[in-house]
Amino acid sequence: MNYEESVAWLEQAASFGIKPGLERIKAMLSKLGNPETAYKVVHVTGTNGKGSVTAMITSVLENATLRVGRYVSPHLVDYTERIYVCGHDISREDFAKAATVVRKAAEEAVADGVEAPTEFELLTAMAFWYFKEQKVDYAVMEVGMGGLYDSTNVITPVVSIITNVAMDHMKYLGNTLQEIAHQKAGIIKEGIPVVTAAQQSGLKQLKKEAHEKKSRIYFYGRDFEIDSRQKWHQGQVITIKRKDMQKDLEKGILYVPFVGAHQAVNAAVAAMALTVIMKQDDRVNENDLREGLARTRWQGRFEIHTIRGVTYVMDGAHNPAGAEALSEALEEQYPKKRRIFVFTSLADKDTQTVIQLLIRKGDMVFACPAPTPRTRKPEEIGKLIEEQHIAVDFKPENSVKEALEDATKAAGENDIVLICGSLYILGDAIRYIEEKETEAAEAEKK
Repeated sequence: MNYEESVAWLEQAASFGIKPGLERIKAMLSKLGNPETAYKVVHVTGTNGKGSVTAMITSVLENATLRVGRYVSPHLVDYTERIYVCGHDISREDFAKAATVVRKAAEEAVADGVEAPTEFELLTAMAFWYFKEQKVDYAVMEVGMGGLYDSTNVITPVVSIITNVAMDHMKYLGNTLQEIAHQKAGIIKEGIPVVTAAQQSGLKQLKKEAHEKKSRIYFYGRDFEIDSRQKWHQGQVITIKRKDMQKDLEKGILYVPFVGAHQAVNAAVAAMALTVIMKQDDRVNENDLREGLARTRWQGRFEIHTIRGVTYVMDGAHNPAGAEALSEALEEQYPKKRRIFVFTSLADKDTQTVIQLLIRKGDMVFACPAPTPRTRKPEEIGKLIEEQHIAVDFKPENSVKEALEDATKAAGENDIVLICGSLYILGDAIRYIEEKETEAAEAEKK
């Protein structure tokens, strides 16, 4: 298969939907010679922040001159973003090669009587296989959803990370924080340390399950914490405290190239997990932590662009926990700016609470559909805003691009254009902003 054929094959598999369970992925990996055992793995789950933490850990391990693979989802623009090795997304040629190999393994597994795998399971198998082909030292694997029955949960990691526990994906993970925490605790392996910033009932459940598996749990507020933080350019400087460290290393000053208190906590989680890794692997040190963290790049997480006087902020906030973190970051960075939203939401999300947390009286909202069958209709979003009695200028749009065009025209010097509500619209937003930046650069040359 070539790249286009590989994508068509994967999208056909997407029709099988989400089917939790490990039988299908294990059958495929067995046919592939169990490539997931060929390297060390860092396993990351959590309701929010797992992508940022995955990016931070990848950057630090790369700074230690190790060969590092990274697996994330969903992609924003291109499928190749999901599989990354040594500073680059997988090429389309290698993506097609991996898909061809995995397709053969999947067909053999189905011939043995195993149920047809889902799109996410096929992509996960492709990542595991490709990382072995590339001879990586570490693979940083982000869970797709939950943890216990997620197709990444076939590995024994060097450290497990559960960023936080909040309400999301209730259809699959449960209707209480304890139930959701139990699903995420599924990535804790016997005797393997776990790092988390979960709080209250979620933390209580994680501590219980870590104890049952004789796994040391490092949790925020006891084993590590933010001692101070200060805004710095488009990021922040934080002081992190870690227990069980040499006195001169107990407090560390780190630059985090992301804004908001939630990203400071994400950086603390990453730093604690990397501290666990340092105790096992002397190739990684404190200097790598400082430099690698400062160099981290991650699209769509309070990503700021200013073009011809218009400030755009892209953020993947799509659930109440993410919206709360985004709201705090906005109050910190742009307390007096009017928000002009390019907004969407999926039908299975708590859109009502997201609206309550983000949209204020006097803001403008250009609602658009997300490019997925799961999207809410713009008119439905307008009705939800109306039900909250929030007085805003509202307009339904046919596409992300049309919404961005109208938002850009409406934006003045005291406004920001805020693109949020779902990761699904960020790909179109990135394309639009890149086009505008190119136009602005060409205009400057003339």
